[in-house]
Amino acid sequence: MKYQDIRKFSYKTEKKVLKSEQHNFDMNNWLHSPYTCLKVRLYIELASLIVYLIQNTNIKPNHISYLYAIAGIVGGIFLSINNYYFIIVGILIIFFKVVIDGSDGLLARVKYKPSNFGAALDSWGGLVGEYSFIIGFGLYLFNMTQNLNFIYLTLLIVFLKTLNLKNYILLYIGSKKQQSSAYISKKFLRKKRQTSNNIIDFVKNLIKNGYNYQAKTVDLILLIMLIELNQGRVIFSNYFFYIFVLRGLIIFLGAILLIKKDDFFTDSANKNTRYKKK
Repeated sequence: MKYQDIRKFSYKTEKKVLKSEQHNFDMNNWLHSPYTCLKVRLYIELASLIVYLIQNTNIKPNHISYLYAIAGIVGGIFLSINNYYFIIVGILIIFFKVVIDGSDGLLARVKYKPSNFGAALDSWGGLVGEYSFIIGFGLYLFNMTQNLNFIYLTLLIVFLKTLNLKNYILLYIGSKKQQSSAYISKKFLRKKRQTSNNIIDFVKNLIKNGYNYQAKTVDLILLIMLIELNQGRVIFSNYFFYIFVLRGLIIFLGAILLIKKDDFFTDSANKNTRYKKK
């Protein structure tokens, strides 16, 4: 395909994806979120160029997905190294790795047929990036402050994320029902029964969006890191880290609360009873 055709196709596809119910974002609404609109266009332009250059090679979308995961790991490692230039490179890798994330899906649509495995691999790469960023961020703060508490808090965040009971429950039910985890998660988060408990609603929203380190937040932290490196001291980035810790605790405890109060298991049991009667 010609470069302009790939570029137009990419804009058309991304616009449709971002407008879907999952994202509910209009990339042309500059007044609502000018930075996100600009960032989306940046990775579309760069991803289109990358796909144009590699479309006739043996590189496959899954290869790019693996590279996306590796970039997240390398970026986190560079952030953790107590060296000015390594941290700068780590910041650049984390900022631009979204281009790699956009390239695999675009290449799959241009040259191949998108697959469920490719989508899962892409999601896995994002998860690897989250872990890598939070670990690199915590070690960066330790190197800048020599405060051991940041290492303990980093381990706490990773520990809480690993022990996410909601994810285990969804996977457990999925294996019993031979349903996908994504389908069950969607049903779990979009129940027909509405609760009047504001606290439950608040926790439910945190669980729905929890640990999803949005690009705007991460980019702001990276910008603050650049400023701090030139100042030679931590200024504001430690407060973002404390927020990550607090959110991790709320999500962990809130997941247990929601699972106990949720009637998903009851709904599933009733569904099985209806099937048996038939």
